[in-house]
Amino acid sequence: MIRITTDAKEVYEKFEQLNFTEMGKALKSGLRKALKVIQKDAKTNLKSAVNNTNKKNPKYNDTLQQDVRTSRIFVNQDGTVVGKVRVDSNNKSGSGSFRLPILESGSYKGERFTKTYNGKALKKEASKGSLKPKKFFKQAMDSNEASFQSNMISEVNKAIDKINNG
Repeated sequence: MIRITTDAKEVYEKFEQLNFTEMGKALKSGLRKALKVIQKDAKTNLKSAVNNTNKKNPKYNDTLQQDVRTSRIFVNQDGTVVGKVRVDSNNKSGSGSFRLPILESGSYKGERFTKTYNGKALKKEASKGSLKPKKFFKQAMDSNEASFQSNMISEVNKAIDKINNG
């Protein structure tokens, strides 16, 4: 979740000219466009870290690239404007959105080999396998964190100008 705080005087001066619904529209529009930059960067990082990100899964008709998405923008009860770029699961095993959190954080939890299977001792240790974390989403958040605030302010300014002119 991203909370918006800014000290830009020109934004406040332009806000004073708008009514409450126009303010909300301008904030939401600016935040949505600023979050698209993070979403695009996350998709680019995913494409460089994983093969076949645009290959369609025939069972769920989705791709890995498709499941990095922004959620709706809304005003929270405490007055902050909230929006998310999300990489989360829809709990359908095998779908793109189910695999993305596993690719982000990896699957290795500690024990690399198993000596039993369903309570029976194995003759030879079996490898469980593991997936190293790709951290494609964290990299996108870290690289855009500094520029996000200024990008969001410029997009809010554009939205305010569009409302005032149109």
